[in-house]
Amino acid sequence: MDTNITLEFIGTYIIPMLTALAGWVAGTRKRNNSFLQNLQDSINLLTSENKKLLEDLTSVNKEIVNVRKENEELKASIDRLCTENAQLKEEIRQLKEKLT
Repeated sequence: MDTNITLEFIGTYIIPMLTALAGWVAGTRKRNNSFLQNLQDSINLLTSENKKLLEDLTSVNKEIVNVRKENEELKASIDRLCTENAQLKEEIRQLKEKLT
């Protein structure tokens, strides 16, 4: 009868506790793995977004450089045209003096 009580105790208390412990350990490991996977997915998403933003920034910087170059060329053209305009005004003034 003592053996039956021992087996009943083991079956009633020990086996469910061991099963619960094994389930808890397995669940913890799975939760940790899921958490790590979620973190890795977030890192991958942020990395891809960062790469896209960096490419956009590089593209915008190239465009700014091109616009600045074009701006300098336009300024040089305006300076040249202003000089030509001043020379033409001087020629017109001289021609008016000859006519009068």
